[in-house]
Parts: sequence; C-alpha cells; structure tokens
Amino acid sequence: MRTSKPSGTPFTAASTDHIDQWSRDVFRALSDWAETLNGCWTRWNEGYLLLEIDRLGDDAIDPILIDTSDEEIHVEFGYWETDLPEEALDAEGAAQEAIDLVSDWLAGAIRTAVFTNEAGSWCGSMVVDRDAMIPPAPSSGMLSFNPTRVELRGPRRRDWETYRV
Repeated sequence: MRTSKPSGTPFTAASTDHIDQWSRDVFRALSDWAETLNGCWTRWNEGYLLLEIDRLGDDAIDPILIDTSDEEIHVEFGYWETDLPEEALDAEGAAQEAIDLVSDWLAGAIRTAVFTNEAGSWCGSMVVDRDAMIPPAPSSGMLSFNPTRVELRGPRRRDWETYRV
C-alpha cells in the first residue's frame, strides 16, 4: 500500500507519452467515469497509469488509487487492496469490475475492516458489507497477529468507527 504522495506525470486523452495497450484500453474504459469523480490520471515510467480519486463532490475522502500495471487493475482504498479482473476477460470488463467495486465503496454498500493489535500494528484488512455483523470477525489468517481492534472505514473519515475485537 502506498504511503507517499504519487509523483507521476499528468496524463490526459491528448497525452502522447507511451503507455502499454492494456493501460490505454483501461484509460478509455474508465475516463468518462473518472471525470465525473474529478479523478486525476498520471503516467509512470514503466508505461502504466494511476488514477487517483480523493474527493466526492465537495468532500475530501480517503484516496482511491487505481493503477494499470502488469495487465491488471490494482484497486486500493480504505487500507485494503485487490487486483482485477476477477472474472472479466479483457480490459473493458476489468474496468467495469473496478467501477462497480469503487461505486459500492463510495455509496457505502461496502466498508473496509482494518484490524490492528494492542501495539497498533496492522494485522490485516478485508471488505465487509454495510449490513455485516459489527464488529466483524478477523479472518483465520489474521488471528496469528492477535488483532484486538477493528476500524470500519468508509470513504469519509468522519464516518469511521472503531471496535474492540
């Protein structure tokens, strides 16, 4: 997960910088949607793109990062990350999976559950449905890290909730 501010080169439909074909296809598939969310595209030296969305209307939100490296779409938000496609066979289908996932996050249909131990060290993160049991139970893979707290996160920090596990 990223811990520093991205520093790629701004990228638009008019850019002539080289990007790989997968990135170009994803860019075309996501551009109109990203524009409605005031997303910002940057190009990275390896020829892939990063889309950052950090506002929802007038509200600042926890950043959503979507990159196109290695012919996948890497989606990151709420201290959780995943690679797509899960089922799609092409860039356009993978882009739609990313749109659906991020739209669910922005609409509050899903939240992330970020587990930490007594020392505050990260134990793992997972996505939970909005109506899931509170607090959610850590996955079996997290138990060896002794999680004691879970923070349920949505896009706006003011909506985050913390519980003992």
